Amino acid sequence: MKLLRERFKEMQPYHSDYITEGIKLDANENPYPILPEMIEHMQSWISTMRISRYPDTDSTKLREAVAEAYGVKAENVICGIGSDELLDYILRGSIDQDDTVLAPFPSFSMYPQFTILNAGQMIQVPLKEDFSYDADALLSAVKAHQPKVVFLCNPNNPTGSLLTLDEIRQITEAANGLVVVDEAYGEFCEVSALPFIEAFDNIIILKTFSKAYALAGARVGYGIGCKALIEMLNTVKIPYNLNVFSQEIAVWAISNKNLFEPIIEKIKLNRDRLYKSLLALDLRVYPSYTNFIWLEIPEEAYKMLEAAKIYIRKMKFNNKLYYRITVGTEEENEALLQVLSDFLKG
Repeated sequence: MKLLRERFKEMQPYHSDYITEGIKLDANENPYPILPEMIEHMQSWISTMRISRYPDTDSTKLREAVAEAYGVKAENVICGIGSDELLDYILRGSIDQDDTVLAPFPSFSMYPQFTILNAGQMIQVPLKEDFSYDADALLSAVKAHQPKVVFLCNPNNPTGSLLTLDEIRQITEAANGLVVVDEAYGEFCEVSALPFIEAFDNIIILKTFSKAYALAGARVGYGIGCKALIEMLNTVKIPYNLNVFSQEIAVWAISNKNLFEPIIEKIKLNRDRLYKSLLALDLRVYPSYTNFIWLEIPEEAYKMLEAAKIYIRKMKFNNKLYYRITVGTEEENEALLQVLSDFLKG
């Protein structure tokens, strides 16, 4: 019996190994434990939570906390189960059968996945050979195809490359459709397109608590855009999408974002040190503005890391293997470098 729709026949189920031991540097997570102040707050809150009742379907407290943190109104904010859910809502609410969607390549794997799920056609614009953004090619493609939706992952996953604000502005000005600036890793760089939501009604900024705030397990993301755009997304949003736990812990995190700043700075410092150390091993390493590093290593080195229970992400583009390494703690990074150094020494 054939049940799967024809347009899904080339898709594969999404799987991710659930690693519980060793050094986990494969998913761009924050390697540091959650703050003791957060634990204390949640322990106090859990005795008062109303788990027998549905959560606030509008995530009102969280939207208000996000709005206060960024100097916008709550009506400019929508919350989702990670930013992934919001990507789906954006396409669900804006594209019809065979409408075009544009994204850089390589970039976040869920852009083409959600495009297929929503019956759209994906146009991918290659990055430059050094994996930096080709802003001119992106701009030309937007003008030529006028896609319904443009995805800009900034900084880009998996390559760590960055568009400038001027480049984002030019693309947004040229686009008749919606421009989605995915800033999942925005806390690790100095560039944010948030100021553009006042100037453009066709741009939305997506952010997440999974990376800088070390809340990947809580699955909370949010989008910031003009009121009309947020209302459009609310039209297709499922009710009660965020549970009471996720809402509460995210409210605490965004309300105490200053407590996370030293951790973010530590990750950035470790990233720069790791980048220089990998370069010193004569590996091909690409500049990064994120909490991970994109590079080339021999596949045998990858297998040696696995044998040492150090897990990184292997990815294939244009029939060539590349690797993405999450920036870990100082000790985790040293363990990784030791294995790579031993391998290269033969």
